[in-house]
This record gives sequence, structure tokens and C-alpha cells, in this order.
Amino acid sequence: MSVEVVSTLERKVSFNVSKEAVNGKVATELKKYAKQAKVQGFRPGKAPKKMVEDMYGGRAYEDAVNEQLNKKFVELLVEHKLDIVGYPKFDLTNSEGEDFVFAATFEVMPEVKLGDLSTKELAKPNCVLSDADVDTTIDILRKQRATHSISDEAAANGDKVTVDFLGTVDGVEFDGGKAEDYPFVLGQGWMLPDFETGVLGLKAGEAKDVSVSFPEEYHAENLKGKTAVFTITVKEVAKQTLPELTEEFVKTLGVEDGTEASLRKEIKENLQREVNRRVKLKARDNALQALSEVSPLEVPGALVHDEIHNMMKHAEENMKKQGHKADQINLTHEMFEKDAKNMVVLRLLVQEFIKKNELSVSDDEVKVVVQDMAEMYEDATDYLSWYFQDEQRVNNAKAMAMEQKVTDGIFAQAQTKDVTISYEEIMKMQVQY
Repeated sequence: MSVEVVSTLERKVSFNVSKEAVNGKVATELKKYAKQAKVQGFRPGKAPKKMVEDMYGGRAYEDAVNEQLNKKFVELLVEHKLDIVGYPKFDLTNSEGEDFVFAATFEVMPEVKLGDLSTKELAKPNCVLSDADVDTTIDILRKQRATHSISDEAAANGDKVTVDFLGTVDGVEFDGGKAEDYPFVLGQGWMLPDFETGVLGLKAGEAKDVSVSFPEEYHAENLKGKTAVFTITVKEVAKQTLPELTEEFVKTLGVEDGTEASLRKEIKENLQREVNRRVKLKARDNALQALSEVSPLEVPGALVHDEIHNMMKHAEENMKKQGHKADQINLTHEMFEKDAKNMVVLRLLVQEFIKKNELSVSDDEVKVVVQDMAEMYEDATDYLSWYFQDEQRVNNAKAMAMEQKVTDGIFAQAQTKDVTISYEEIMKMQVQY
């Protein structure tokens, strides 16, 4: 019996199921129902055969058909060496004669072929921290602990301002466009850029109409790409005062000896650790993108569908943890379809890359990964001992070690160029963890 190619990954087969074989199985199925049948006046399993047939005959026949149907279908899969994905769709196409005729439509796994990576030029990122980057981080820490005092001066970046505002689009108020005694710190990006620019230079008691452009990717559908006019009244301006780097202040940041030198050393080590992590992730993303570009692959819809549901489940869990109520969470398949498809494609390509290049991970390589994580903790030895006590944690470390091997393997097969990225750029990059 031939296999019909419906599309790149969709297949269709037709096959017969013997009615005689089905009838032979009905009695067996009825015995199963008889054991659990609850008929008034009879103990379980003691009901008359005719009553059991009347009550469960239809279900027993359906069970028998399904059993024979699945048996025949599995035989076909083995015979034609078909690697199917998801569940087949069965249709009864003919019930006349001695056999039932069924058609099964299903998807098969694609043949994964890796492309030629030597044609790709990959950017190999690196980032060198400077003293200025440490200074910037110290300034951020100081601003986080800044104090503010009321002032008659004009509002400037760093000042905490309290405002009333009313926004309209085409002269009509909109939800969320009105507030009273609303506080925020200028220059920290709490409000849209046009809004903050409009407040700069105003003193307490002054008001101004400001045009504010909403970006196309704004979260509120009714405001995407729109321009609103906000009437802003400044109620209060409080000037920022940054704490000095005194011994007392430095100790509040967790530096025991309270010296600026120790603070700078600790900050640089922490920044370097984060930079190294992001550089690795960016290199990984570059490598996987190259692998995908040279290895076009169509993937089964069933795998994409499953991945969409996994993503939706995780997104819903995260939103609930952030305080969103169930009726506020409106997730759709379309939101995740593109990312889910990319995830499935990369998963299949990486599996094939590992297989083709015979990659494996040793215990020593896993230990290196865990030791790298342990550096973040005060007692690295205790962390290592704790980590290796759990099999799932160890498997996660193995996956991380393999991920690095795949990245290195792709770079080894491609052309590479070193690209220096500033600390500011690397911290702004969107990377998938």
C-alpha cells in the first residue's frame, strides 16, 4: 500500500480493517464492561449478558474498532518506516463490504540537512570594561539612594517632580491619561520621552500643553502610533542630592571595609561576570542564527502547536506571579507562533549538529560550568556540593556545557570576525536566556 504525499511533511494512507476481526474483539470488550457494570438488583460483574450488551454494546464495538484501527495503522508505520509527529486524523471512507476502509492523514518528521557554515561570516563579540563603566554603576547606586528636597528652581534631570496631567487624543480623553499628584524622577525613563521633555524647565505651579507621540509598539492598542496632547501642571519640584562615597555609605552597599577601592573592585568583578555571560549568549545567538540561515527547514505544525502551548503556559505563570488576575490574561496563539516555530527549528538543527559532529560532554566540562556559577557565591565549595546533589541541576549544567560546545563548533566551521561592543551596548542587547 502506497503512501500519498499531501505536502512537504503531510502524508496520507488508506487501509482496511476487517469487520470479522472487530466482531471477534467485541466479546472481549464486553467482558471488561461486565466487570464494572452497575445494574440495580445485581452485584458488580453478575449482570445478565443481554443487559450488558444492551447497555455497553455500542461502546464495546467502538472500542474494538479503535483497537483494530490503531493496530493496523502501527503496522503500516513499521512497514513504511514512517516517523510521525502528533496524532493522525482518521476518516472512515467506506463501510460497505467485509472491511472498513479508513484514511489516515498525519505529519512526519522532516529530514534535517545542515548547510555549509563555511559560507557564513560570524561576529565574535567581546567587551572590555573601562573605569568609566564602573563610575557609571557607582553613580546609579548613588542615585538609587538619593534624597530629594523641595525647591523653587526649574525641574531638571534627576529631580523628583509631582504633577497633575490630563491627556487627550483628537480632543477626547482616554483611559489612563489622567492623574493627580503623580510623582516620578526626570531622566530615568519612567514616562515617555516627549512627556519628560515637556516637564523639563518648569517650576512648581507652572503648566504646559505637551504633544506626546506614542510608539508603534506601545502596549495599549488604542494609543499605538497616536499623538496625544497632555496638559501638565507641576505641583512640586524636589532637587536630587546624591550621597557621598563615605565609609559608612560604602558599607551599606555590602563592602565590609568601607573603602572606595574595595567597592570599585567588587563592582568591576560583578560587571565582568555579567558581561561575560551576555557575550556568551550573544555569540550563541549569532551562531544559531547562522546555522538556521544555511539550513532552511520546514517543521511539523504539531511540534509548533505544542511549543506554542508551552510558551503560553510559562507566560501565564509569570504574569500571575507578577500580580495579573486570570481574567486579565488574554494570550493568543498568534502572539507566540513565530518564536515557537523558530524554537522548534533550532532544536532540530542543534540535535542534528550534535549528532553529526558526535559532540558529548564530560564530567569535567560540567564541573567547569558549575564552578563558573559558584563564583557568584561567598562559599563556592558549599555551592558546588549543594549543586551536585540534585540530578536535575546537573542535567541543566550538562545542557549549558553542550550549548557552549555547539556554539564553539559552529564558530569553528564558519568564518569569524572580532567585534568589540561597549558595555552600554552589551547591556542593552536583547538576548534569550
